[in-house]
Amino acid sequence: MHGFTGDHTDWQPIVGDHPAYCALDLPGHGLSNVHSSPRWQLPDDVFYLAWIAAQNAPKKGAEAAIIKAQFAGIEHLVGYSFGGRMALVLLMAAPTQFRSMTIIAAHPGLTTAAQRDQRRVADRAWIRLLREQGIEAFVTAWEQQPLFATQRQLAPAVVAQQRARRLRQQAEGLARCLEQFGLATMPSTWEALVRFPGRVRWIVGAADQKFVALAQQVKTLRPATEVTVIAGGGHNLLLEHPERVRELLGVGDAQKEF
Repeated sequence: MHGFTGDHTDWQPIVGDHPAYCALDLPGHGLSNVHSSPRWQLPDDVFYLAWIAAQNAPKKGAEAAIIKAQFAGIEHLVGYSFGGRMALVLLMAAPTQFRSMTIIAAHPGLTTAAQRDQRRVADRAWIRLLREQGIEAFVTAWEQQPLFATQRQLAPAVVAQQRARRLRQQAEGLARCLEQFGLATMPSTWEALVRFPGRVRWIVGAADQKFVALAQQVKTLRPATEVTVIAGGGHNLLLEHPERVRELLGVGDAQKEF
């Protein structure tokens, strides 16, 4: 599962057309807006149900059953950033469906009302920019965040391809995604992560200091977590170090066990 402003093609350099992997377009992104390709699309309702189920754990039976049906045959989740958060929410909503997951530079969720309020203010500013000035102004501002500073070292053609993919997004789709699935509204998945008995791998770039700290916190709370820090990597390791991510996922290695 891709990050915010991405789509299923972000995974192409890593998994290609390998039959063991299926890259999804998350709500508000890519083909989720046109419902034209079932390979890259699950109904948005599945993710809404996961959000609801994770927030209402004692009453999540029906939602969990629907999620398990939609993800039948899928035992391992891989998610980057926003996609990693989605993976963690799915784990919390249907904890017996998945036996392992790989999380790349993602946040398990905010834990205080003050943190949520602060993030909500920031998300609302992005939403206003999307709705009032459109996708191009938003993408230009989004790419200037310090979070992506390491991408200035990449080949201009690589960065240009990423920008082109972002510009193909629909402003309203991204705005609605932030409203519904922003970090401010995300249920905390920390406890569910700690309780999860399956295998968890956590991958971050060494230069992505905020997410390195989060990975270390995950490791402290859940010592069995396998944390990998990629030297020289920033936040978007799919873009910056696809070969290393491919290696860690074991793509093409028939003997690799998740």
